[in-house]
Parts: sequence; structure tokens; C-alpha cells
Amino acid sequence: MNKIPLLFPLLCSLLLPIFCASQTPTLTANDTVSPYEGNYHYGANLGAYYFWTDQQLADIAAGNPALGVDGVGVTSLRLLLSDHFVDYWGYDIRLDAFQHYDALGITDNVVFVGFPAERHRDPTNHCPGVQSQLFANLYEPIWDAGENGTPVNEHNFYAAYLWQLVNRYTPYTRYWEIWNEPDFDFVGNSSRQPGEPGNWWEHDPDPCQYALHAPVQHYIRMLRISYEVIKSISPDDYVAIGGIGYPSFLDLVLRQTDNPDQGKTTPEYPLNGGAYFDVLSFHSYPHIDNSLREWSNDIFDFKYFRHSDRSVDGLLRLRNELDDVLKTHGYDGATYPEKRWIVTESNIPRAQYGEYLGSNEAQVNYLIKSAVASQMNGIDQLHVYQLGDIESEQDARSEFQLMGLFTELDSVPKYEQQRTNGGIAYATVSKLLHGSRYDAVRTAALGLPNGIRGGAFLHPTNGYTYVLWATTTKDRSEEAAAAYSFPKSLNIKALHRRAWDFASRGITTVVDASDVALTGSPIFLRDSEDDHDPTDINRSNLLTCSPNPFHDQLHISLQLPAPTTCTLSLYDMAGRLVQRFFAAEKLAKGRHQFSMPARELAAGVYFIRYESSAGGSVVCKVVCGGQ
Repeated sequence: MNKIPLLFPLLCSLLLPIFCASQTPTLTANDTVSPYEGNYHYGANLGAYYFWTDQQLADIAAGNPALGVDGVGVTSLRLLLSDHFVDYWGYDIRLDAFQHYDALGITDNVVFVGFPAERHRDPTNHCPGVQSQLFANLYEPIWDAGENGTPVNEHNFYAAYLWQLVNRYTPYTRYWEIWNEPDFDFVGNSSRQPGEPGNWWEHDPDPCQYALHAPVQHYIRMLRISYEVIKSISPDDYVAIGGIGYPSFLDLVLRQTDNPDQGKTTPEYPLNGGAYFDVLSFHSYPHIDNSLREWSNDIFDFKYFRHSDRSVDGLLRLRNELDDVLKTHGYDGATYPEKRWIVTESNIPRAQYGEYLGSNEAQVNYLIKSAVASQMNGIDQLHVYQLGDIESEQDARSEFQLMGLFTELDSVPKYEQQRTNGGIAYATVSKLLHGSRYDAVRTAALGLPNGIRGGAFLHPTNGYTYVLWATTTKDRSEEAAAAYSFPKSLNIKALHRRAWDFASRGITTVVDASDVALTGSPIFLRDSEDDHDPTDINRSNLLTCSPNPFHDQLHISLQLPAPTTCTLSLYDMAGRLVQRFFAAEKLAKGRHQFSMPARELAAGVYFIRYESSAGGSVVCKVVCGGQ
């Protein structure tokens, strides 16, 4: 993804002052928002782990075949390049890491910016005794005549920081997210309704009571500087507000200018904040934002709906509430261009704390369903919080410590990481849908009844993939069941079925299109006649097991010449059944592969036995050396 070489400083040095005297864009986001033609991205917040480099984290996020490393399906990352970091380490400090991301196929990244070095920080105490979190000199001119070798004014610290940063990292970045949670509210006024004291719909937030500790006009000024600087370097890059969580904060930005005098419109400050961003980035944690409960006067208490489908509804509800604010201010595709959408933090816990939702199964289902629903609702990326657990399960004290796609990374040697079930599910949805586009017409043709959700996705070479599930409705339960029959008009007879753990088990079964059993866990279905999975390759042996002996993981592969109903089992030396991988399943023609960790077995000799319902069996002797 090599968009633009670093030519701008050279051009400025040759053509100053004619070329670089002013770089203010002639158009704003009130005039145009660049179309996005790329694929939907399965994102993650990379995080930081003491013993891991960013390159190594990217290896396990995306997978690195050269190292034999399985990933979790990540195709884009959300990353921080703060001013205080690059001011200390230098602007080139992460270039090698970003180049490594690109080599792994991690593209269209999100970089969130801000957080000034102390020498660039506004010394003003807008809140008595509390210093502003923002940059000093935001209201210095953005541009100069190039006296310092660039067209930006070096005394405008934020503009100078962005200029250096974007020139270096734009080849690997598509979205520039301005700050992180600028609307973080300490007292709850962001949720108050019009007419209530201190509400943000009618009042600016008190700098003492929210994250920026500065007037909101200063944040709008950052958006304006960001838009002018970023678009002057790479016009197709996106400027994103966010990641935000409150519609009232969005309304604040859209209803006033960057004028420090109460956001008034003047010739010097002609446009409201919506003119200076293309993309709305938001954060969604449905388990804590009241999405999963409703007050009931009948019981004088809350009714709870703690399950994965209600959680997805919560994410979409917030998107729609934010969209309503945008449309109120004219960002409806008619008055002004519509904004694009990304979600830069989202997840639900895999462990239960207090009254909150939390289970492995709920998280698995949410990660798949939220990715599907995002694509169906015009969201370009969703970034999971976060790559690895913060604590081990026994040491975790809050749900946010157990939201990783991997278990705690600093507790294991490099490249011996363990995917959580959520990580396996995320790898599965990415593996089976990346490069596909949501097809609303085909989805409508499915005629899904109440109680069944999902959609149709078209890949340019693999044809259609249908993701379907029965809607969950019970509090703290992922149990749901439904039967579905594909319309005869689609002329589909048999389908290849893959479950949430396909990235781990690699098993493809065959189901009748007129009788598809659904549960609360999504399944992936492809027409068996159009399913050209690139992982299906010819193998001479029906059953292979490697490495043998094994100490970390045993890789098991089946290569079936035709659809076959079969059973695969593991026995110990005494002939006792240790594990049944599957029983009497109708598997599709082609290769099926999965892995078994050595930690699940004691050291010794075992036998893996394949049995066909038509008769015949194959046995593979394996030796587990222990870990």
C-alpha cells in the first residue's frame, strides 16, 4: 500500500514560497468525502506487551506463514503515534513496524493522534488547578511561508507534529483518528437530556468534568488543523472524529465552529466542526452502556437481556443515534456528504463480573455477529479491544482484563501464544469473509423470518457465503434454535457448512439446503458446487499427522475424495477413547485440518482412528512428547 512517497518536503524546498505559502484545502468534508473502495477490515487494538515487539504482535495478529504462526484474522490495526512518543524517540521510530504490517497484508490502518509532549502542552488551567490536556498554540496560524523547510508553522505545535507524522506514515495509514475518547465524561452530563442541568445538547462541557480539560472549541480547532494538514499531504486519507461514545458530544462539534469565543461563526471561523472530518469513529461496549437492560415499572427494577444479539443491537443502536445527529445537521447525502463509519473499540467480556454479561460463548458469538452486522450497516472496520488479555484468568479483577483474542501474552514464550475461543472465532469470520462484499439484494431474497438473522456475502471467486444464526433472546443464555430452508428460487441443493471454530478445527460438513439447523452460534454456508476453497489441495494420504513426535501441537489432516460420513477419534495405548473429534458427520470432499495442543495430553503413544460409515478405517500412530 505505497500511496505517496515523501516528496512534499523536497517540493517545498524547491518551490518555496510560491507552492507552499498556503495549503488550506479549497474543499472540506461539507463538499466531498472520498469513496471507500477497499475491503471490510477485521481490526484490533494492538496494545503493548513487555516482552513483545510490535512486529511480533503483528505476526500473531495476522498470522505469519514464513514463521508457521497462526493468527486471529486481523487485517487492519488501530495504533497510537502520540506526540510525546515521537518527540522522545523520533518520528521514524515505527516505520519498520508499519512496513512489516504492510508485508503481512495489514492495511488501511487507523492511527490515533494527539497527547502532546510536555514542552508542547497548553499550560492553561481551564479547570482550576488542572492543566489542559491539549496542545499549546493551537490558534497560531497553521501555515507559513516555509521558513523552517515545511509549509506548516512550526510554532503551531500540533500542525508541525501532524505534518511530520503524516508525511512518513501515510503509505500505511488510511484513517487518522483525532484523539481517543475526547468525550470521556467524569460526571454523566453527556447522557443528560435537553432541559436537564449541565446537559451537552444545550451547554458546553465544564473543562473540569471531561477528559480534555479544555474548551470543546479547542478540540474542533484540532479537527480543523488535522483536516488541512492531512488533506494537503494525502487527499484520500480520512480524518476521523473519535473514538466517541456520546451523541451529545457529536452535536457539540457539529453545532459550533473552532472560534474560541463560544464557537461563534465569523469570517475567520466560518464552518462548524462537521466540515473537518470524513469519518465517524465510535466505541461500543454494549455490556456497560445500558444496551442490555430496560427499566420496568411492573417489577420496579431492571429487566436484563444479556446475550449476544442484544449486544449487537446495542452497537447498531449507538450507530443509529449518532447518525440521527449527523442527519439533523445536514450530513444526509443531500445537504452535505454522508460520513463514513468505523468502530475502533468494541467487545463484550468472556468472563462474568457483577451484573455484566460475560461468557466464552457470548463473546464468540458477538465477535462474529458484530463483524457481520457492521458490514451490513455500512461500517468499514471494527477493531476488537484488544489483542491479548491484560491478566491471567485467575488474576483478572475486571472484565476489561479478559477481552483478548489471545490469553495473557507476557506469561508465555514468544510464538507460543494461545488463542482464546474469541480469537478462533475472529480468525474464522475473517478467513471465510475477507474480500467478500455484503449483498443486500441476495440477503433480501433469503426471506429470513423472525428469529433468524444473517446475510449473504459475495466473493469475486468463491461465490456466495451465507452467515446465519438463530436469534438469542434469553438473559445470560446463548441458547437458541431454528430451522431454515433456502428458497427454491435460488436453486441450491447442498451446502458446505463451517462452524465458528473452523480456523482451529478446519472441518467442513455437508447439509441439505432445505433443512438447515441453526443455533445461537453463527454458521457459514457455501453452495457446495461453487465452493472453491483455496485451502483444498490434493493429498495422496487420506489421514496425515504431523509433526510426529509432537511437543507443541499436532496437526491432523484429512483428504477426502468424495463427501463422506465418518468419525475421527483418539485412543490411548490401552485402547481407551480419549477424545472424539467428531462422530458420524457428513464431511465435504477435500481437505479438512485442525490442530490439537500437546497440553491436553499426557506424554505417551496414541492412535488417531478414521472410520467411514461405508466401511473401512485408517489409523495414525502418534507420540506426544509432552511440553
